[in-house]
Amino acid sequence: MQEQDKIKNRSKLDIIYDILVSATGGIKKTHIMSHANLSSEQMNYYFNTLLSHSLLNAEKDSDDNLVYKTTHKGVRFLHCCAQIKSLIAPVARVRMRSDLLFL
Repeated sequence: MQEQDKIKNRSKLDIIYDILVSATGGIKKTHIMSHANLSSEQMNYYFNTLLSHSLLNAEKDSDDNLVYKTTHKGVRFLHCCAQIKSLIAPVARVRMRSDLLFL
């Protein structure tokens, strides 16, 4: 089996979930890109969407760097995603629950 066959495309919901989980503690944009495995084009699209829907918030840290943090609404979104995925995919349920332990 080729490497390409092993890679599964993620849904938009999965990408949003990965971004919000990686930003729960406050993190720079480039680190989110790395953790969520996104291109800069994808990042710009999703960031604009998440910021406009108040799921993600931009803040300055103590060193005056711009960091992004998942909002309370974003955390609620993560919990809803976990509930929905647990209903439709038992394997996703295990992953989602382990991610939510750190929120």
